Amino acid sequence: MGKLKVKFLMGPAECNDRNIPAYSEEFLAGLSKALGEEVVCAEMDEVKQQALPIYFIASGGAERGFEAAYTETKEPYILLTTPGYNSLAASMEIMGFLEEHGLKGEILHGSHETIAKRLGVLKRVAEAKEKISHMKLGCFGSPGGLIASDADFGSFQKKCGAELVLFGLDELVAEYHKGGYPENQYTEDLKAKGYDAAEVEKALNVYGALKRLIEKYHLHGVTVKCFDLLDMIHTTGCLALAVLNAEGIPAACEGDQKSVISMAVLQALTGVSGFMANPSCMDPDSGEIIFAHCTLPLDMPEKYSLTTHFESGIGVAVACDLSSQVMTLFKCDDKLERYYAGRAQLIETMHRSDLCRSQMRLHLEDGTAYFSSRPISNHHIICKGDWKEVIDEYFRQMM
Repeated sequence: MGKLKVKFLMGPAECNDRNIPAYSEEFLAGLSKALGEEVVCAEMDEVKQQALPIYFIASGGAERGFEAAYTETKEPYILLTTPGYNSLAASMEIMGFLEEHGLKGEILHGSHETIAKRLGVLKRVAEAKEKISHMKLGCFGSPGGLIASDADFGSFQKKCGAELVLFGLDELVAEYHKGGYPENQYTEDLKAKGYDAAEVEKALNVYGALKRLIEKYHLHGVTVKCFDLLDMIHTTGCLALAVLNAEGIPAACEGDQKSVISMAVLQALTGVSGFMANPSCMDPDSGEIIFAHCTLPLDMPEKYSLTTHFESGIGVAVACDLSSQVMTLFKCDDKLERYYAGRAQLIETMHRSDLCRSQMRLHLEDGTAYFSSRPISNHHIICKGDWKEVIDEYFRQMM
């Protein structure tokens, strides 16, 4: 069990009950149990090293202590409170102070379970922001035919600290011709499918090339203008991206820069892999959309088969089967100013011959209006589970 460190603040001892420290320890013990992580008081030097610094406002009169300490950390200022000793009242005074200074803050108050749930969201978002700030994403080729899927590299880095770097496809092709790839559970499973061995080998050599370039340039995610590979090396990037995404390395296709940003943000927030897909057809009356693409993370489906890439009829693509479950749909722009996060129920996976190979029919909780009126370009990212609250909190802090 890890430790979550909080800065203990209370009013002057002569003005407050001597039982406050013991009461506070008992309160933190209950919160630790609900959170599944030990919550302990610590000095500011330790607290401010965490992705999420927390101020434990233990009593009335703690306001001056906060005023003296708050410049050592950044917003949002999280104020942990108890039901006794004017803790809540002092925290509201602090919130007024923050409002006057144009700073964001939040009071955590309620049962141990309520506070723990909210802390879990805030902690996850804070850690994701820290992770994203150190990311370097590689773009192998530009979007080309996609006219709304490029990114403003400078604006993206200014907003969150992450870096986008453009590479030529020639470097990827040269690396591909060297051949070879790391063997792992995914490559073994792919080769065990019994599909055309020569085609699988070519496709996995794309994975090997990308893996080496990721290591060479210290990349945390990639997007590849994969349609150009059809003429250059006569195979596709579908399997390479399927393996990389399963390994936790966000990997987008078609050179889509907004999608690799979205996949990187989603992976940092959730820790799960994302399926980049086209909305292929939708029914506004039922609130259903069919999404499809020729690659998806290999750790996502319960089972999958191999076939050709849809548009070209060559290479190796992935066709998936998943059971009905809750999913999250997501997309954001390159400035992290617009985003969509929607809950959805996976109704079924299909194997239609007129769509890209991995196909999902989803029922969207909020309907299809966003997709009809203001979609953030074409591709959207699908992941398992309900992550809307976490995504909403991240963008609330980024705005």
